[in-house]
Amino acid sequence: MWFPVQVSEGIARVPVLPRRVAAGVSVFAVTRTAHAIAGGVILVSIAGILVVFDRNHLLGSVALPLVALGVMLVALLVATLRTSRISLVAFILVGGLADYAFLYSVLNHHTGLLPAALVVVNRPATVIILVGTPGSRPLPAVAWGIAGFLVGVAATVAVDLQLGIPIQLGNGPAITLANYCAVFLGLSIVQRTQRRRVPDFLQMRHETRRIEAERTTEQRTVALMHDTVLNDLALIINGPDVLDARMRVRMTVDIGTLANTNLLDPEESKVIVDPSDGSLRNQMTQLISDFQWRGLNVEFTGDTGTVAHMTQDAVTAAVGALRACLENVLSHSGVDAAEIVVSATESYITWTVSDAGTGFDLSDVPADRLGLKSSVFGRVESEGGTVKVWTAPGQGTSVLFTLPLLAGGDTGEQNA
Repeated sequence: MWFPVQVSEGIARVPVLPRRVAAGVSVFAVTRTAHAIAGGVILVSIAGILVVFDRNHLLGSVALPLVALGVMLVALLVATLRTSRISLVAFILVGGLADYAFLYSVLNHHTGLLPAALVVVNRPATVIILVGTPGSRPLPAVAWGIAGFLVGVAATVAVDLQLGIPIQLGNGPAITLANYCAVFLGLSIVQRTQRRRVPDFLQMRHETRRIEAERTTEQRTVALMHDTVLNDLALIINGPDVLDARMRVRMTVDIGTLANTNLLDPEESKVIVDPSDGSLRNQMTQLISDFQWRGLNVEFTGDTGTVAHMTQDAVTAAVGALRACLENVLSHSGVDAAEIVVSATESYITWTVSDAGTGFDLSDVPADRLGLKSSVFGRVESEGGTVKVWTAPGQGTSVLFTLPLLAGGDTGEQNA
């Protein structure tokens, strides 16, 4: 995964994903890591059981344990490639049955393998613990891990009772569960801590602009006072006793200048904003209002004060792409909330539309489907923009698209 970098005047600007989406990416990465470790445990278990059966001259009966481990590996691959609540529940249940079949085939008529082979015997139970989570929050992963641990314990107890041998759970599953829970609990603590510590960069940007505007206003005030009040006082002090008409006119003009507070406004306030910005804002307001009326709660945040100098075709493309993204959220995400974040540089404006819904696998989208391909990619790229999509089953969806702004706000209008 990579983030597009926009460069303006030598400064690299990286569009930042919403915090909720970034947190979900972290949880998804840890879940995938847990699945990779589980896959490694299964492969080590296959090698271990072959070695144990070979040493005890039991290779003739090794087929069923290997089949059970193979079924567990397939269930793990499905859970990894199609991470969802259904696939994880299936992984735990199938894993529990496979663990039972493995234990029964290993210990039936071969109880002498215990306790020397207890580590090998208990490894499949640890695999069920490393289940991860289908959502973007780390704490539910702990509940999934505990569920996997209980299923593994139940399989072990059932086999031991059925074969009439002492129940030997071993320390491996408990240690695995402790480490697994520690990782996700630690991730939850880090996210909560960083959520309080990481500054709001957009707010900092607005604050910096405000301070700069105040400094500019102070400088203009000082210059204005010098050019009017101080000069007029000096003229009165050093001038003749009776002011002539020219001096009275000058002082009258200075008084009028001081009364005109617009002279202290930043230069940006004197610029006539091109019609495309007003058109874009009006259409976006109407768009958000329409979707909220249809039951989708749309939160619009980011650098909302940016003036968008765009061609009318680019405005149409932006609004059309936003509409297509919100339609997808309303129709396919399974949630009733979406977030639009806008950010801009001197050359580009970027929108990110995100939701915490079901997500999907981009590789599974048929080539003839026109949703994203035509309504988003086609519109944006036809106006010189770019589109990036981040999504996965159970991980929500974020669509980021960028459109160029006209250089210097050159829209064909005359600036004042």
